[in-house]
Amino acid sequence: MKSMTKKGAYMPRNPFIYEGYEGPDYFCDRTEETENVISDLQNGRNVTLVSPRKIGKTGLILHTFSNR
Repeated sequence: MKSMTKKGAYMPRNPFIYEGYEGPDYFCDRTEETENVISDLQNGRNVTLVSPRKIGKTGLILHTFSNR
């Protein structure tokens, strides 16, 4: 079940998210990668993310598009 703050904003119970994207407040340590993806997309380059599962590929993409 999701927790709500007084203002009605969503607050996850566990700050260590292992599934899905909870927003920029819970996304960390990928500043350079986010900037690289944004730059590549703005310059019309194709981007492929490759890594083992559960490393954060989907989160990086969702975070990139939430910052645009």
